Amino acid sequence: MNEEDLGAVWTAFQPTSIQRRRIDARVFAWLDAHDTPLAAEWLGLFTATPVSAVGLVSVSAVSVAVATPVLWLARALVFV
Repeated sequence: MNEEDLGAVWTAFQPTSIQRRRIDARVFAWLDAHDTPLAAEWLGLFTATPVSAVGLVSVSAVSVAVATPVLWLARALVFV
């Protein structure tokens, strides 16, 4: 959508000056509410959740790789 399309849609609504001010106020309020500083966005990229999907997959892979030798050692110690 470009400015000409937006202008055509705006004139199709034919808002009064009071309605235009109210619409503008709502749009700017929404934009201000969702505006975050660049530093906050960068810090958001580096936050880590305690239990992420990558963590769960890596723990599962390690447990599968370690389970066989540990079970073998446990059986060897029990049946000695």
